[in-house]
Amino acid sequence: MHATGAFRAALCALLLVLGLQPAAAQTTAGSATVMVIPLVAATTTYSSDIFIRNPNVAPISLVFNFYEAKTSATPGKRTCSNVDLAALETKLVRLGTQCTLTAVSHHGFVILEDAATQKVNKFYAFARTEGFNGNGFTVEGFPIGNFSGGGVGANGLKRQAAAPIYQSNCFVAALGEAVDYAITMTEPSASGTVGSVTGSLAPYEMVRYLDIFTAAGMPAGDVSLTRATFNNTNPGEPAFIAFCTVQESTFFGADFRIAKGDDAEDRRQKRFLCYSQSPCGTEITGGGQTALTDGATKFIHAFFVAPPDYIRCDLVSARLADLEMRVRGPGDTFASPVFTSGTGGTGTFDSGGSDKTSFYIFTGFRNAFSATSGNDGQTARLFIDVSFRETGTATFPIPYGITCTSGNGISVPYFRASAPDNF
Repeated sequence: MHATGAFRAALCALLLVLGLQPAAAQTTAGSATVMVIPLVAATTTYSSDIFIRNPNVAPISLVFNFYEAKTSATPGKRTCSNVDLAALETKLVRLGTQCTLTAVSHHGFVILEDAATQKVNKFYAFARTEGFNGNGFTVEGFPIGNFSGGGVGANGLKRQAAAPIYQSNCFVAALGEAVDYAITMTEPSASGTVGSVTGSLAPYEMVRYLDIFTAAGMPAGDVSLTRATFNNTNPGEPAFIAFCTVQESTFFGADFRIAKGDDAEDRRQKRFLCYSQSPCGTEITGGGQTALTDGATKFIHAFFVAPPDYIRCDLVSARLADLEMRVRGPGDTFASPVFTSGTGGTGTFDSGGSDKTSFYIFTGFRNAFSATSGNDGQTARLFIDVSFRETGTATFPIPYGITCTSGNGISVPYFRASAPDNF
């Protein structure tokens, strides 16, 4: 059952909310020289205010780009004025007055960018959208590099005909490259896809699907706990923005559900990685692989971690019985000690060592972890040593790969150096 006429009218005007990661919206590393606010509005009942902070000790000027959605009244890029901020200033600008907008309903997304010839001035931004009754929501600004072409999903979508009426809407937007996309709908009680919709976007275009269940061809009726999965179907994996909103009819409240994936195609924060393997689970051979060249030398791999975290890594090789690995703590590439799991974790931990081909550790909490290398609360590197097992078959080279899993994400453990084998 569809929403009432009054609710539908308000629904069409409402532009809804944003957030990255669980409920808080995004990582606290939130400054950028180019910032995306995925959802803003200027309608007869809703308006968006954008709050911008200049943390620099010199003035900055920002280019204000408003891209109106294809499903809005006047699609395309609007003419907007730059935003000038004094040193350390926080400024509020209203979408409807910052840009040249006609007296109709508008929705879309904003990209703010440093106007300097060399874009080196970072800033912060978020938007607050409010209705005539004071109800509203906040949309965080995201550094543009947070978005990728990886598959993502929004959970817990709902449709309900009885008051309060619930409706779920989904949005897709392209950034600087054209995107062909697919949205698939699944439910906990159903196997496979229960609905889908596909489309194409030119650079900086956005589309909104009011009542995503109907748009995806799902039958009428109440549903809940539905998941919308977004992906692009382009071979080059262009970045896109995807999110859904859930609205109710009593107070016109809404929430924003950014579509989330594992690691945003980011080699700095892989939750699951397969180094020197193709496919995952099989080490690379025949050229270009990582391989021990003799029995007297160990290879050292370095990777960054984000404590507190639980991390497991395993060697992958057809000659696993000829290899061993261990993990060392932050500090000097060659001299840091074997890692000892930090306090506060639960479970049984093992740092690897002689004749072992895996390790499982708890990093400990951030200050205690970084203090061992004098990093003063910063994230830091761990080191993986891989060497020839003394009881192994001394035929070289020995190709190998490394597979790791992490809760917060780690960087790929690339080869760092070699040194005499000492374990």
